[in-house]
Parts: sequence; structure tokens; C-alpha cells
Amino acid sequence: MLTYMQEHTTVPSPALYYNFEHAQDLILKKDPYQIARDANVSFDEKNSHFLLKSLNQSITVSYPQCKAVFTETGKAPDLSWHMPILHYLAIADGTPLSYDFASIRDLKKHVAHPDLFERETGLRLIKFFDGKNINRIEKVCIALGGEIRESNADLFATLAFLPRFLLHIKLWMSDDEFPGTGKMLFDKCSLHYLDEMDIHILSPLVVSFLIKHYNMIDKCEQ
Repeated sequence: MLTYMQEHTTVPSPALYYNFEHAQDLILKKDPYQIARDANVSFDEKNSHFLLKSLNQSITVSYPQCKAVFTETGKAPDLSWHMPILHYLAIADGTPLSYDFASIRDLKKHVAHPDLFERETGLRLIKFFDGKNINRIEKVCIALGGEIRESNADLFATLAFLPRFLLHIKLWMSDDEFPGTGKMLFDKCSLHYLDEMDIHILSPLVVSFLIKHYNMIDKCEQ
């Protein structure tokens, strides 16, 4: 368990983003078995809850209460993690992933200014990880349930924030000729699974998880 992790039409405005009743209402309008199929999660009828993984953490979402908790500890994730989980269950429509990578600029629309988004994600990643040990960075990604991919980048990792919402991270380390570069990419079908505001809020959160987990591993291995 990562101990530093505490407590369409889905999110029409920032004012409604953290409106729990709104998210719950969207979920309850759908059949739970259809949600499970579309979101690629399990629905336990006997205990009336969904079971899923997020960044390699097992999470239980009660139904119809729609309260998410870490299965291992019973503690609730922070709202900036909790709400994307609920919106995922509400929005997911079963569209197959394209595995065609897109930047935030390439998605159909976006809430945040793309330059601000880049500063909070790709630029922040390379600022921290430039010059760091690649094998250790890969270990961090794998600890978060990630998959390391072949690429022209020094690091290309795919993280499953949710079963059908993937984040793709590319890092090119600096050298004598070029500065380092970092990118966070998404599947072109991402908006079938999360709202643009979810993406804006959760992506910097994932960057923070990567950095904090790297520092934890780095401290243990020194």
C-alpha cells in the first residue's frame, strides 16, 4: 500500500466536480452488471460492490452507496482520486482502447490550458527524473502496476489508473546537445472513460505518486 495516499454529461462544471450525489446518481441510473462489463471491473452481487484496481491498489466501491475504499485497509482515497473512480464507473461505455497515443492537445476537448497541463505533468516529470537511474524509475512504474514498453525514449511506461484508462509516460534524458523532455500521453478513446476535468485533476496526482514512490525506493536502496 502506498501510505502517502489518503483519504457526455457527467461533470458539466467545476462546481459540480466534487458533488458526490451527482456522481452517485449517474451510477445508479445504470445497471451494475453493464457497468462492470463496460468498465472491465468485477461486480460482487453477494456483497453488492465493485472491485477494481487503480495504480496497482485494490479498491472496493460499495453499491448503491458508491463509497470507494482501499480493499486492504478500508480507508477512503483522497477526493481527487475517489471522484475519478466514480466518474469512470458512470461514463465507461466499453469502447475498445485504440492504443493510439494522444497528448492532451489531441483529445477532442480539454478543460485546462494545455501549456499549464504540460507544466504540471511532462515538464514536472523530467525536471525531477532527469539524470535519475532509469532502472529505479522502471521499478517505480512496475510497483504502481505499470508496464515498460520498447521505445525511442529512455523510458516509456504505461500505467493503468483504471482498467480502461491508461496513462503513457515518456522520458528523454538530457545530454550534451538537447535538454530533457517528458510527455504524458493518453489513449485516443480516453474520453469514453473519464471526463476532461478528471484527466486534468488526476494526471498531476499520478506525477506526485511517481515522485514520492521514487523517493521511498531511493531511500530504501541507499
